[in-house]
Amino acid sequence: MSEHNVPLPAAEKSPLHRAMPLIPAILGLLIVVVIGTFAYVTQYGTRNNSNWVLHTYTVRDKLQTLDKQLAVVRGTALAYTVTGDPNQLRLFREYDQKILSAIEELRQLTADNSRQQYRLGELESMYHQYVTQLEKVAISQGPRTGVSPEEVAAIREFDSEQLQLDALTRSMADDEKMLLDARLAAADHWFNRNVVILALTFTVAVLLLAYNFRLLTREVARTQEMERVQLEHSRSLRTLSTRILDLQDAERRRVARELHDSVGQYLVGLKINLEQLQNDATNLNSANARLLAETADMTDRCIAEVRTISHLLHPPLLDEVGFESAATWYADGFAKRCGLKVSLQLAKITDRLPKDVELALFRVLQEALTNVHRHAEAKSIEVILTSSAGRIILAVHDDGRGVSREVLARFRSGLSSGVGLAGMRERLAELHGTLEVEALPRGTVIRASIPTLERSSPEPRAAVATLI
Repeated sequence: MSEHNVPLPAAEKSPLHRAMPLIPAILGLLIVVVIGTFAYVTQYGTRNNSNWVLHTYTVRDKLQTLDKQLAVVRGTALAYTVTGDPNQLRLFREYDQKILSAIEELRQLTADNSRQQYRLGELESMYHQYVTQLEKVAISQGPRTGVSPEEVAAIREFDSEQLQLDALTRSMADDEKMLLDARLAAADHWFNRNVVILALTFTVAVLLLAYNFRLLTREVARTQEMERVQLEHSRSLRTLSTRILDLQDAERRRVARELHDSVGQYLVGLKINLEQLQNDATNLNSANARLLAETADMTDRCIAEVRTISHLLHPPLLDEVGFESAATWYADGFAKRCGLKVSLQLAKITDRLPKDVELALFRVLQEALTNVHRHAEAKSIEVILTSSAGRIILAVHDDGRGVSREVLARFRSGLSSGVGLAGMRERLAELHGTLEVEALPRGTVIRASIPTLERSSPEPRAAVATLI
């Protein structure tokens, strides 16, 4: 091979070029990770802010309850002073404990707010002083019919301290309201972030779906193109195989004609000359006469062998009479040459089959019997030809050792399982026919089926003869 005919190696792709198909997938993965992280942070912030909003509402509710309890304490103390009702005194003691519990609960709820903690300390101190004065003036002295000027001044002082307590609780409530407004604004912010995340997620999902659909479309188009190319290659190979089989048949026909018309004629001329020599061999001794007779006998054998080879390459009966006569002739000769028992059952065909169908059936029969002789170690062969439902079916059944599982598996999977089986399958495929190989407990069945418009009677004709 010359230097110019050596194919150049394909240029290697750069690492960047090889990585190009992975870039969209990597970018999509990064976007998903970023959006997922952002969504996690947003959800965490939303949940945390919601908890703080609920916490603020709880604190405000406690402050409102505390205001009501302070008013109840003052009212029950003054009512007991006027009426002396023991129930008022009981309510005073009960609400006094509730106020102390509420202050402690507020201190726990506002543990993170130093300003509220300071105000609660003031509130608790003022409340203790307020309750002490109430008990001293209004409760300890019991009910009275009149109120002295000093007591009036003390009650006014109670009112002043009550106003201070109310102002302190109101300032605490105002701070909680400001804190609530800030946290509600933060909740709106987190909600807007959730909306943005959902919009981004939907957009990314649509883009990824569009990109995947594009990739899928490309892959489908590429697969369809590959299938089309493979189908064209398959058709080209089948056409080439059919062409090779046609050329093989034509070459067999030509060689058979050459053997019959050329070599056969020469051998016949040689036979005639030898017969003339035998007729004029009066002066030959016995040894030469015997040699001449042996030469004539070998010439007869050569003529018979050439005729047999010529007919095997392309039997003239196939063209002149049809498949039935050719199959009978071939099975007769095969049985005599190989010493096997061959029986035929050929369905009666009203009209001759197309020549290509007859040739395909004969080649299948020829190859099947040859395979049985070479590989099966059989003792008998049964050949059955049937016609039904517009199909011609040729079955060859032997009682040999059968085809191996490996060969059968390769044949059914479409792989090459031998030249003979592959050639039969390709020859039948050109005629839209099929070839089946079935392994039996004893032997093998090769079944060839070819569609045809011809119809025949369903009753098979008995074997022409049992050939040995």
